[in-house]
Amino acid sequence: MKITTFLLIFTVSYFSFSQTNVDFEASGAGTDWNWVMDQNGPNPPLEIVANPNTSSVNTSETTAKFIATAEGQSYALTYTDDMGPFTFSSNNSIVKIMVLKTFSSVVALKFEDSTNPAFFTIVEVANSVTNGDWEELTFNFGNSVGNTYDRMVVIPDFIDRADDKTIFFDQISFNVNDTLEDYNLENIDFESSGYGANWVWTTDNNYTDPVLEMVSNPSTNGLNSSSTVAKFISTTAGDPWALTYTDNIGSFTFTEANSTVTIMVRKSKLSDVGLKFEGPNPDGSGGVIFKEIKVANTLTNGNWEQLTFDFSSEIGTTFDRFVVIPDFDDSRFQDHITYFDQISFGNQTAGLNEFDLNSIKFHPNPANKFINFSSLLNSNISVVIYDMLGKEVLRSEHAQSQLDISILKPGMYLLNFIQGINTQTKKLLVN
Repeated sequence: MKITTFLLIFTVSYFSFSQTNVDFEASGAGTDWNWVMDQNGPNPPLEIVANPNTSSVNTSETTAKFIATAEGQSYALTYTDDMGPFTFSSNNSIVKIMVLKTFSSVVALKFEDSTNPAFFTIVEVANSVTNGDWEELTFNFGNSVGNTYDRMVVIPDFIDRADDKTIFFDQISFNVNDTLEDYNLENIDFESSGYGANWVWTTDNNYTDPVLEMVSNPSTNGLNSSSTVAKFISTTAGDPWALTYTDNIGSFTFTEANSTVTIMVRKSKLSDVGLKFEGPNPDGSGGVIFKEIKVANTLTNGNWEQLTFDFSSEIGTTFDRFVVIPDFDDSRFQDHITYFDQISFGNQTAGLNEFDLNSIKFHPNPANKFINFSSLLNSNISVVIYDMLGKEVLRSEHAQSQLDISILKPGMYLLNFIQGINTQTKKLLVN
């Protein structure tokens, strides 16, 4: 069994059912729920059946059976509102599901507000086991901490299909997210002692969406001598913008000090590499803003090359998702492998020596009444706190070493420290 890890946070106390697992057993949760089929041709009902393989990692008696029809959409789905409203938190944002499939395709989990379906969060993960064994997939909803939903959607076979496909799924669980890091734009080096290797990287727009792999550096003699790098396979049937993204970068604001982004790539063909940042629209509408820049590589001889991306146009803008498009090519005629590594944020002309990205620290986190903070620099600090929709909820000019946050409701917030021309943004969980 291969276990693919993604991040999700969920507050168990908000569930309207008595356990955290949706196990489809008669004495458990899921069996007697109302599961609505949609976008699936004649919409055959979700069946609760005997487990077709109890000798594998899933020994439960009953499971859910979904038939994705040839007439259905690629996003044929089933959903339920019987979970009731819940709020994602650091205690429940890792969502896991067992699947049994004889083919590889994307499985998507989506959570919505049933009264406003435009308010949703979705994560996609491809299965890799196709021999009739069960496989556990893990989804990271850490970027949705603080948001409340009341509908769960399962898309078991997120791909176009020429014939009917049968998927079994079971054991949907909500788990503590212990992979979040206090990341402050340090180099993403994919080393076990660094950043990136243990992050959740989601592949998208890449047909079967093969997972991003952490592998040994195939060429340590050149510009990049690091031990471990990322390996991305752009599939022939994937879109030109086949990509991988992570939310583990956390929320940050571009400044003069960090607006030049560099990345090491090793490619055997010439094509654009795209870097993209996404974030919540600051107008509070719930929409998404983004900035994407493409730079072509020039080396194809097996050596590493550093590409530079200038995001100075985004100074003052806050983002919380990082996207890499390694082979932005609309004429791809075969699978292509791209290695990338050493993603760094900086600007040599901005005086990084004068302002360390870690110069402001705060605690505790999570917090509920006060936060304490300190700085390596001897100058006044202003603190602005935003909710996850970008709305300002608290401001303190010329703050000292402590800030009263007792007026904030439980949830995730963005904590913006301003010291002179420098800005740092960190996540704050209020409980």
